[in-house]
Amino acid sequence: MTHTERNQIKQLLKDTFWQFSSEQLETITPKLVRYWASRNLHPDIVEATAINLPGRDFWVRVEKLCYLMKHLHYWLTLD
Repeated sequence: MTHTERNQIKQLLKDTFWQFSSEQLETITPKLVRYWASRNLHPDIVEATAINLPGRDFWVRVEKLCYLMKHLHYWLTLD
């Protein structure tokens, strides 16, 4: 994964979760995301998206989490 792709995912994270809106892209690290997820997301979501696991595809899993949350938000706000 290139640095540009990683920064795009970090920006998506900032756009999806308000808790990251004031963070600089450089300060968003896997450790910070895992810590935040363990404190703010339901354990089933953390386990299903494998955010708590280390590995090469971490940022891809974060991207999937963001799209999952955007999708859930869409369906919850339908009238």
